[in-house]
Amino acid sequence: MKNIALCALTLALTSMVSVSSYAVEGGTTLSWTEHPYFIESQCTGTVLGGQYILLAGHCGASVDSPFPRQVNLSNGETMIPTTRNAEPYYDVDGIWGGGGADVALWTLPSTAPMNKVLFVADLFDAASTVNLGDNVSFMGFGQDDNTPRLELAKNHTVSWFGISAFEYKGIDGHSVPGDSGAPVLNTDNNIIAVNYSSGGNVDSEGKYDANGTDLHFVKNWLLQNINRWHSATELTFTGDKTIEVQSLHVNAIDMATRQNNGTLTTGDIAVTGGTCVTDGAVSPFGMCTLEIKSGSGEGKIMLEDGNAITVNRAPEPDPKPEPKPDNGSSGGGSLGWFGLLSLLAITLRHKA
Repeated sequence: MKNIALCALTLALTSMVSVSSYAVEGGTTLSWTEHPYFIESQCTGTVLGGQYILLAGHCGASVDSPFPRQVNLSNGETMIPTTRNAEPYYDVDGIWGGGGADVALWTLPSTAPMNKVLFVADLFDAASTVNLGDNVSFMGFGQDDNTPRLELAKNHTVSWFGISAFEYKGIDGHSVPGDSGAPVLNTDNNIIAVNYSSGGNVDSEGKYDANGTDLHFVKNWLLQNINRWHSATELTFTGDKTIEVQSLHVNAIDMATRQNNGTLTTGDIAVTGGTCVTDGAVSPFGMCTLEIKSGSGEGKIMLEDGNAITVNRAPEPDPKPEPKPDNGSSGGGSLGWFGLLSLLAITLRHKA
């Protein structure tokens, strides 16, 4: 019996080690809660502007990948997106036939809660141009064993692919099903591309190849379809804090107007400074800061209509208990159990 128990324990421990090892094979395993801007929905998506999911165009474009479908968030919540907007040339010609960009935006019905975000590179800045040999990385919910898990893979660019995409390879990670739509990041951890496929090919150095849509080719399309501020959407703190905000608007815009007319904040929060309100208009893809002071109550920074940062969200009130139905035990014309038993006894006595 001891030998049997020992063998069973050994087998269990071996299985645990195998599963753990497999979980990090091909990349570095990440905690989803540390990256709340990601969604999982057979593909990997990144939330921009609170309600827009950036992902690959082929996600949701076929019977095997239907739209709409459930989107899973890091906090366990789920949503069903309301619209899918693929880059036009992708839907018309397809990436193989006409060289269109394999990228899309899904719209969520409400704001996704995130205490941090990934920012998009300044796609108008020549310094953000993708060059061969650049180090890049991507994070996605690869599921080659049908179990989605978030992993980081580090690669470098090796060639151009079509007119709007580039190829990258890496030793420590490669793309598998579920990584479609994953953001490709430059060395500043800013999004420059969207992962859309893996060739599954391995070169003489053991490096896998993958392809990504270069967002420089769709920068105007992105702005036209998002056209809002991009930032964290849910914060919890008291005291002073400085946060970063990015403009994904078509035109240059500032927050000074909202600050001056009193519409920038509501509740127990105040904007005390920051370049968003002091340095004039912010250019598309530009960054600015907000210096904020929070009390202990709930407050909102109203970046624009329908786009807010909630600070110290008040808990939902407990639902009121539903009134219990009258079971007839307290008069009012109802016999109750004792009355029914008494009536039954009288009836039986009469029959006897």
